[in-house]
Amino acid sequence: MSAGSGTEPARDRAPAEGCASAYFSPLGVTLRVTASHPRLITAVASACRGWEAPADPHGPVLELHLTTGPVPVGNGMPSVAVDGLRLSIRGGTEAHADAGRGHAWSRVPHAGAFDDPAFREQVLDCLLLWLLTRNGRTPIHASGFVAGTTAILLAGPSGSGKSCLALAAHAAGFPLLSDDTIYLETERRLRIWGVPRPVHLFPEDAPGQEDAPIRLRNGKRKRAVALPASGRPVTAAAASLCVLARGDRVALEPLSPPEALAALGPLEPGFDLLSAEIEAGLRRITQHGAWRLTLGTRPDEAIALLAGNLPRLIEHAAA
Repeated sequence: MSAGSGTEPARDRAPAEGCASAYFSPLGVTLRVTASHPRLITAVASACRGWEAPADPHGPVLELHLTTGPVPVGNGMPSVAVDGLRLSIRGGTEAHADAGRGHAWSRVPHAGAFDDPAFREQVLDCLLLWLLTRNGRTPIHASGFVAGTTAILLAGPSGSGKSCLALAAHAAGFPLLSDDTIYLETERRLRIWGVPRPVHLFPEDAPGQEDAPIRLRNGKRKRAVALPASGRPVTAAAASLCVLARGDRVALEPLSPPEALAALGPLEPGFDLLSAEIEAGLRRITQHGAWRLTLGTRPDEAIALLAGNLPRLIEHAAA
């Protein structure tokens, strides 16, 4: 739904004033930002860096308003509440997003609050992705890398090895989409998008990364391993999906579309909020079938196996 329809409840109404404004285009969607201080605009620029692309002129226009003022004091991470298409965040911020209207706003205690990358991710990323994933960019729980114009997607539940495979793909020289979630655009074309963020690994899977900060991801402590930033967004126009499994040695075998959907299993919490959209997206990218990638003990062996089978993966990719 395009922004601007419907009415906004009083509790979610953002202040009308703003001394700075700018346009951004995360995942190719137009975003208009107004703010009570230019430093807040700079924070949005930092949040969007690496996943902006020319905006779709026929797509929605999303709105984000940022201001400063008194906010609820939180203990630890900001808390998130969901009510239909609306999202609220409290704790270090007072923030609301209405995906039906394509509008979000946030109040923070001071103009430099979003200088903290972790807080910026917890609030700005959350608001933006809430709007984007309900306006044409469907999240798929998978890591992924790009070979030519094809995305090789690696899907599995939390703890299945997606992040370790993402790091191994990066080490092998493949442009990385994401270590956990990719985004599908399907309305007028198929396009696969990634959001450049650190790869989150369990400490034991990140030797030599003791300086990387520890963050909570889905209630688990992980190291956020930052990778060199790309100068342009990593996207693809076709996708080949691999469903992860565990075994004694690495192997790759084809799956029919029904087998692929059955192997993916139920959606995890959070993704189930968009079950219809995700199911449609998965059907689209598995229309020619998919693959079961059995992992051994070394992620680099699995990536080498995929690299050796790229012609097969690309030939059967959904485009």
